[in-house]
Amino acid sequence: MENTAEAITGERRTSEHLDTDEQRAFRLRAREYMAANLPPRIPGQPANSFEDLELVALDREIQRKLYDGGLGGYAGITVPEEYGGLGLDRRFEDIFFEEAEPYRLPWHYGNAVVIVLPCLLAHGTEEQKKKYIPKILSGEHLWAQLLSEPSGGSDLAGVLTRAEKRGDEWVLNGSKVWTSGGHVSDMGLCLARTDPTVRKHAGLTMFLVDMHQPGMSVHPIRLVRGGSDFCQEFLDDVIVPDGDVLGEVNDGWTVARTQLNSERAGMARGWHYGLRRAEASEHIVISSRYKRLAEELGVVDDVDARQLIGEAIVLDAVYDLTSKRAAAGMRSGALPATIGMVTSLLSARTSIDRTALMSALAGPAGVVAAPGSDGPDIGLDRVVTHRIGGGTLEMQLNLVSERHLGLPREPSFDRDVPFNQIKHNATPKLAG
Repeated sequence: MENTAEAITGERRTSEHLDTDEQRAFRLRAREYMAANLPPRIPGQPANSFEDLELVALDREIQRKLYDGGLGGYAGITVPEEYGGLGLDRRFEDIFFEEAEPYRLPWHYGNAVVIVLPCLLAHGTEEQKKKYIPKILSGEHLWAQLLSEPSGGSDLAGVLTRAEKRGDEWVLNGSKVWTSGGHVSDMGLCLARTDPTVRKHAGLTMFLVDMHQPGMSVHPIRLVRGGSDFCQEFLDDVIVPDGDVLGEVNDGWTVARTQLNSERAGMARGWHYGLRRAEASEHIVISSRYKRLAEELGVVDDVDARQLIGEAIVLDAVYDLTSKRAAAGMRSGALPATIGMVTSLLSARTSIDRTALMSALAGPAGVVAAPGSDGPDIGLDRVVTHRIGGGTLEMQLNLVSERHLGLPREPSFDRDVPFNQIKHNATPKLAG
């Protein structure tokens, strides 16, 4: 079993033989810079933990180091030079992540770099790009996604937060919820309704919102496990300048689609390559801990237990290889950008299946072990996250079936109905 784990996780830099002379030089420069400037990855240290303010501060520092080091930020590698990046292709980005595997990267900037930045590049004005992109790459701005609402469920187009034009400003009122890192973010992408008299997808606009301004109240949500990664925001007469409308007024759904596709495509491209490989290694370490538990229980030779550990390792390997194949297909054009939907779905399924395997292996000890004890940590909180990241598991299944398998769409009875004629569970009455 140990040999299997080594075979799966020990082949660092297997793509180095594909490098051109320019790419090889970039790899060597990046390797040297990381060794001298980046902190090592600490086994068991979470990638994202917005409740850990020290870890967030550390990532701000790392992001700034990467920017000052001339690498343009860990996603600035592909950003045009006029906005503070290097203007290179995705192959260089892949090289960066391969070399970064042993080091801590600023993963709290995932929203900003993987999701917000592509939206700015695709829909932003020149003024917006030059104002906000360098602040993302330099670590000055952490970003949140202000999408979900208390009454929304999976219906993103059912946004109730409203924006009214007053002179050269917009006034936003409403509430957003389940916002990762809202309490530590500087800016937010906020989808709001600007015209309730048209169908729900047509009357939306995307805004760039200052999270620190008056009228924006951010409240961390206390979870059952005790943490507060997520927040709820209340917008009370929040002022947004007309210059901070992203895209066209009443065409926010186009921006939102870019936003969601960027998140899924990021997973497919392997933007978290080093993180994913480290997770695979850490899960093997966790598996070894379960094996020690099996030894203590006297079932180390149990065939079923060994099969469970092996199956968990294989799940990580399958996900890793699928991500690489999707990334290569997107680079070559052989696969569409929407292939990220498939990878995102696989991520959720892998997380769920792995947790089921680990729960079965741990048995009763996985249930009764107290937090902070030496008992098994099977990562139940991670399963919930993977079920909703980039859209719920159920929505991902719908997207893959409809857009990749060509199956018919689910019936929708309110798609073409003016939004103010649709019944809602919320109390505010929309004007118009």
